[in-house]
Amino acid sequence: MANIKIAPVNVAFCFDENMGMLAGVSIMSLIYHARRPVDIYCVVPPDFSTAMRGELTRMVHEFNPMHQITFLNANHDFDASVTKQYTTGIYYRFMLVKLLPAHIDQIIYLDADTTVCGDLGELFDGDMGKNLIAGVRDGGQNRPWPSNPNGYINSGVLVMNIREIRRTKIYDVWRQLSMSDEFSYPDQDILNKTCDGRIQYVGPAYNYMCGDGTRLDRAGEMGIYTRDELASAHKNPMIIHYILRQPWRGRENAMGHIWWRYAAMTPFYHAFRAKLDQRPNTTRQWILIFNMIPLCLIITRDRRREYRLFGIIPLVKIKTI
Repeated sequence: MANIKIAPVNVAFCFDENMGMLAGVSIMSLIYHARRPVDIYCVVPPDFSTAMRGELTRMVHEFNPMHQITFLNANHDFDASVTKQYTTGIYYRFMLVKLLPAHIDQIIYLDADTTVCGDLGELFDGDMGKNLIAGVRDGGQNRPWPSNPNGYINSGVLVMNIREIRRTKIYDVWRQLSMSDEFSYPDQDILNKTCDGRIQYVGPAYNYMCGDGTRLDRAGEMGIYTRDELASAHKNPMIIHYILRQPWRGRENAMGHIWWRYAAMTPFYHAFRAKLDQRPNTTRQWILIFNMIPLCLIITRDRRREYRLFGIIPLVKIKTI
């Protein structure tokens, strides 16, 4: 019987040297849950160190040699683009259209601050038709794009229809718009504006934006997601996106232990712990309603404890023994 080659799941990451270890944790969580081969493509600066390339490559191959990782050097198409408080790296995901091998028609894109909690084969295999991108609605934004009410998506998790994007030549439009100063979140705003009418939506479990409960609350209040959908995503997230209160920075997060679980599987675990040991002795803990809705933030520094309603409104400060 002839061997049947299983089509791999294509997944992309974009990061620089400062984000290399963080990307490594996300990559480890991805391959840990993968039921079939994963081809990983990483867009990095041309001067991205040989040592980090080697460390990530060894990590992937030692875990399971059926997975492949390829590094793609970023081009210079966005060197003159507006970055605001970010770096040119926010535009690396656009470069996938130019840098990926010609045979790649579709790919999942993940931010480095994500953790994968399940197999992404179903997400990758979804039929996108003529849609350009797929993503999760972001209830915390108020933007004029896209025209679909409450249709604005977060760009930290995407499925990109590379074949259709290439056909439409929208890459040149992205380059042109990146020179504009009108966008608060340049890459994300540009995608929502230029892909208007050709965005496919997936459930909140595929980009569970942990650490900003108010955003999820607004999404429910606006009717973007039902309470059951949000509860299900909270209980069984497929991809956790640590947009705020990142556990690697020592911040309290209801799902922080999940990130640390995968960090411990990487060669970077001790480096993360060492960084935490150098931070001031500050802890943050949330009091949650229904184990989901953040009510009160408790901040402990040295021998003082501060309580903040919704994490913003100061309530009381006390000394601890």
